[in-house]
Amino acid sequence: MDDEVELRRLRERVYGAGGAPATPAMLERLAELEDRSRPPLGDIDRLAPADPTTAPPEPDRVDDPERLDEPERSYEDVDAAAPASRPVLRGVLTAVGAVALLGVGFAVGSAATASMPGDPAATADPAAAMYPELTFPQTIEDAISADVLRDSAIDSGSTRFIGTVNDFDIFLAQPADGIGRCIVTFTAIDDRPWSAGCASGTQEGAAVFGIDDRLTVAIGDPDDSEIEGIPIRLSESVTAYVAR
Repeated sequence: MDDEVELRRLRERVYGAGGAPATPAMLERLAELEDRSRPPLGDIDRLAPADPTTAPPEPDRVDDPERLDEPERSYEDVDAAAPASRPVLRGVLTAVGAVALLGVGFAVGSAATASMPGDPAATADPAAAMYPELTFPQTIEDAISADVLRDSAIDSGSTRFIGTVNDFDIFLAQPADGIGRCIVTFTAIDDRPWSAGCASGTQEGAAVFGIDDRLTVAIGDPDDSEIEGIPIRLSESVTAYVAR
């Protein structure tokens, strides 16, 4: 089977909310094929910078007939070469005390309704330039209701949908003060808030967030040997780790 065809099929199975459960062997094969498809590290400087005025292209979506009555949400899979590894700031994350929430970050009630903010422009904050995903204008798919984020100290205008893994929709965001990085998750099946956490400050290194006992999400580039699970790159800044 052609590598591109196999890679596409594995992505549909792993990332698609309606896909069948993937085996550890499939996840390892997916990680291997994605590593092959990324450009060499030396090619990074030759890539054209992202245009902050242009919305990202719509990714291929996997239709799930069981969710036709729900608002459509597509997963996003952006391959990018990873920069050199940096140490994981576990001490910083422990200090902020809001990293692994495991479903208690929000009161689970009615499903959240995404609403487009008044200003569609991306957050005009120098810190946003650290994360290319935040330089694009926020779309309806990216938006989370400000009411849902009211007690989280997260800027509702900064949320960006990154992808779906293990039946969780994953969003990258920033704190309301613009200093730090956050991860927000919803359950993909019923679109309910699950968790929200932030690593505050401007420290270098990766920020690691425990979503549940099988899924960990990192912003930045931690040493893979320090995090259990099979790494799956979701975007230029975000990597998911799925338990073996």
